[in-house]
Amino acid sequence: MRNKPVRPARFLRTQHIIAVLIPALIVVLTITGFVWAQKGVTVVVDGESLFLKTQADDVQGLLAQADIEINKGDLVSPALGVEVVDGMSVVVRHAVSVTLILGGETIELPVVGSTVADALIAVGADPGAGLSVQPALTEPLVSGMTITARDVYVRIVEENFEVPFRVVSQDDSNLEYGKRVVATAGVAGKSVRVFQVLVMDGIAGSKTLKAERVLTAPIDEVVSVGTKRSAKQPTRSRMIAAAPKGGRQITVMTTAYAPGADGVDFRTATGAHAGFGIIAVDPRVIPLGTKVYVPGYGYAIAADTGGAIKGNKIDVCFDTGAEAIKWGRRTVTITILP
Repeated sequence: MRNKPVRPARFLRTQHIIAVLIPALIVVLTITGFVWAQKGVTVVVDGESLFLKTQADDVQGLLAQADIEINKGDLVSPALGVEVVDGMSVVVRHAVSVTLILGGETIELPVVGSTVADALIAVGADPGAGLSVQPALTEPLVSGMTITARDVYVRIVEENFEVPFRVVSQDDSNLEYGKRVVATAGVAGKSVRVFQVLVMDGIAGSKTLKAERVLTAPIDEVVSVGTKRSAKQPTRSRMIAAAPKGGRQITVMTTAYAPGADGVDFRTATGAHAGFGIIAVDPRVIPLGTKVYVPGYGYAIAADTGGAIKGNKIDVCFDTGAEAIKWGRRTVTITILP
């Protein structure tokens, strides 16, 4: 006798299959959901890029996951509390600690930048506004470096000066020989000079003369020098003594001058009164105080110097400019007296 199949058995098998599939579906959905929760983010740290997959909720969590340290003064964009979304970019720039000496004031500050110029901008200074900076503006920032910036500018200064007058002499045949009379008193002039002064951190430094303008021209002082001689008064040529018997001889080039002529002072370098019997020498060749004999001139003493008197050269002094001109320039062999 055949038994009829019982329908509830098939129903039980179906329930069994469903019971097995449901947990498997849950696992699949769980795995798929985890993958869907991952977000791709690009992080740029001090110019270097990296791509991350993350489940972090905000930027702070993202950076913590990537072990990127953030300190005071560092720049993070977007901000740490911003929600992380798929495809976003996060930029991190770390600050560099430097010491800035500006106008004598020392400032310790973190700088978000790459060059010395960025450090100046960070404190509100204009790198191109007349600053002298060490190291150079283009030098890269290094942690712990010291930057010195000085305010430098040029100041224009005008100063008044006195222009000295010249002393010129003129022969006067109405005055007794050797007598001097001021015919026209000298008057100093006035001028203004324009200087450029370099000012650094408020302290004036070197100045350079750029222009000079004469406001009032000086008036020469004219001295009349007497040339009148009495009939009994011998001339210089008659007063020349004979050459000495002994002494050391040297050959020199001679020129002549007279006090008051072409601005020549009436006092010599040794303080003696300039006049006949005085010669200017180079002390390295003829020591001051040395007595000499000059052919055609006579005995003299080395008591003066001159900027153009160098080496074997002497300048013989006369009382008048006419005598000096008459002497001219000549080469003679002088005798150095013991």
